[in-house]
Amino acid sequence: MDAIAHGAPEQVPGQTIPFDAQTMRQTDLRALGERAESLPEEEVESLIQALRGMLFLLLPEVTAAADRHPKGDVPRVCALVGIEEASRRLRTPHVPAFCPWALRHAQRLARSVMALTDHYANLGGPA
Repeated sequence: MDAIAHGAPEQVPGQTIPFDAQTMRQTDLRALGERAESLPEEEVESLIQALRGMLFLLLPEVTAAADRHPKGDVPRVCALVGIEEASRRLRTPHVPAFCPWALRHAQRLARSVMALTDHYANLGGPA
């Protein structure tokens, strides 16, 4: 799968940008954990940015993994639904950290990251 390297305007043939599912899950837990309500605004903002970056890494990888499965395959269909939901959440306009709904936005992004890492594992990618 081709991926766009950081800072490079063109595609880099045959090169993928690896992602760390364990780190992604730890970040998810920061956004979804019991203490999330008490996070300072700066941390909410950094969580939103980190989760958006993770989704940008995950989306092409999960899409490629889904494309390797036949149409109608249940894991593929579920992954495609998760991909669409994550894409929709990425299209949400930027939410400043001082807004009362910023944490909720971060939590939605975290749920999409969690879902896509699960779909990737279900499709045969590394867990």
